[in-house]
Amino acid sequence: MQNKLPDLDFNKAAIFLDFDGTLVDLQPTPDAVIVSDSLRKMLLQLNEHTQHALALVSGRSIESIDQLLALPDIAVSGSHGMQYRWESTQSIQHHPQVSAVPDALVQQCQQFCQQHGLLLEQKPLSIAIHYRSHPDMERQVENFLSTLIGSATQLEIQTGKFIRELKPRGIDKASALAQFSQSSPFAGRIPWYFGDDVTDEHAFAWVKQHNGISVKIGDGDSCADYHLSSPQHVLEYFLKNLTSEEDYARQ
Repeated sequence: MQNKLPDLDFNKAAIFLDFDGTLVDLQPTPDAVIVSDSLRKMLLQLNEHTQHALALVSGRSIESIDQLLALPDIAVSGSHGMQYRWESTQSIQHHPQVSAVPDALVQQCQQFCQQHGLLLEQKPLSIAIHYRSHPDMERQVENFLSTLIGSATQLEIQTGKFIRELKPRGIDKASALAQFSQSSPFAGRIPWYFGDDVTDEHAFAWVKQHNGISVKIGDGDSCADYHLSSPQHVLEYFLKNLTSEEDYARQ
């Protein structure tokens, strides 16, 4: 992976951003994330400079993103490509192949988390077990979920940093990029994707297949072509390009 990214051409780029670990530092629980005013301002500027060809692509639900950011005019995909919203005037849409995790499985996950002191995050279309506070339980969590879904071919386990998520099979962040890129203002632009986790690898691969720019944030192996060390470096990169764009416009 290369550490020096090319400069952004805002008139040609479609920018797709993961949230946790990419724009904000990871925290012990999803609710502990802090969103600064400077991050909100930067996202609004990126949205304006790309003529609204900016989208957040998160494992969080759109409802969770809205609660943290309160920027409904920015396009967003939530729950690993299972939810979409292009603009504030639209309601949240679901991927056509999505169905909710059965209640019986949700209840068993609740019991498992209560028994072991783990955090269960219930999303509209999936459920996630967080074990950051008990990292030694990774294998036990995986075995529990594998046994739980058994031969249920419509479900799969999504791997993440100290998290395992039970979700519908075959829908991921690459699905979100494909969905956005079929329509204006994203269609015909060069895709840029920034992400930090295993859950972003499908998106990196999709971007590379479409001659875009894939950027891995933080440590770990990745199929991405470029690398930035932290969310702070992501913000610095965008602010540098925004400043250069505004300086050029004043000339």
